[in-house]
Amino acid sequence: MAGRPPNRSWPAFFEHGLGVPVRPLASPEMRYQRQRRLDVAGTVWFLVTRLGAFRRSAASIADTVAETRPDLLVNFMEPTAGWYARSPRRAVPVLAVGHQFMLRHPQYPRPAGPSPVHWGFLQYVAFTGRADARHALSYYDADPRGIGQAGIVAPPLLRDEVLAMDGRANDGHLLAYLLNAGYLPPLLDALRQRRSLRAHVFCHRPGAPAHEKAAPGVVVHALDARLFLRLMDSAHAVLCSAGFESLSEAGWLGKPTLAVPIEGHREQTLNAADAAGVGLCTTSPHPDLDRLSSAPNPTQTSRFRSWVLQSDARLDASVALAIQRPRQWGHI
Repeated sequence: MAGRPPNRSWPAFFEHGLGVPVRPLASPEMRYQRQRRLDVAGTVWFLVTRLGAFRRSAASIADTVAETRPDLLVNFMEPTAGWYARSPRRAVPVLAVGHQFMLRHPQYPRPAGPSPVHWGFLQYVAFTGRADARHALSYYDADPRGIGQAGIVAPPLLRDEVLAMDGRANDGHLLAYLLNAGYLPPLLDALRQRRSLRAHVFCHRPGAPAHEKAAPGVVVHALDARLFLRLMDSAHAVLCSAGFESLSEAGWLGKPTLAVPIEGHREQTLNAADAAGVGLCTTSPHPDLDRLSSAPNPTQTSRFRSWVLQSDARLDASVALAIQRPRQWGHI
């Protein structure tokens, strides 16, 4: 089961790589102004107007659990699974997995001053992450007591394709990932001022060609996970929004990385600051190519890779914790 917002599709590797049928769930979707800035009010209104669909998806989870009788439900921060975790129909332990649990950790960056938006996001995380155990993904090891009861701090979960890459190749191109097309014009302007810099840009642009030459040496691609990873492995540097997975992949490969958080997206701003604090990236509110850092210190890259390689052991511990805990539904 997987959430799929109305205007987004699953990555091809997700649907075909699992080897089993995937049941879609109604899922919340972030709304944006001019395909750039997070529209908080629009996002909240979308949630309110879709409550009926979310309720039906939560019921679908309960029906699927009753049909398949799993030992454990793993929730990768899907809100309808958080709804199910509160349901009287819940009949299976739940393990919640997400980097958002680090938002409350004392080592994590804090917003400057009080923020109702930040408070609201913390409540959203608490609702979505209702579970018997929490697997808090982090760029670094940290005291699990900082994320509350029944929690384990764990490394990023990287795909096998990424772990098989070493990032040593350097074909001289910039790899850019833009979640929203509103960031494309300023990036193309910056690239046109650097005519010698070749770039591959991946961007969500419904209806656009799969591959489009936007300027000399600059190609804009539709989202394609396999091509993206291949080009990241051989890139000179990476520019991306401040998503946890992209920054983790670039960190594993030891690439110079510039994180550009989505405007108004408090989680991405803090996530970029967290990654910059351990040397995985530099950060800027705009695609400022002058801010691209030199490659991370080899010692830092080696330390990060060693942390990532603890992923399987930490995940095993989280699964055992969720299954073995007394079933006091809704305890955390």
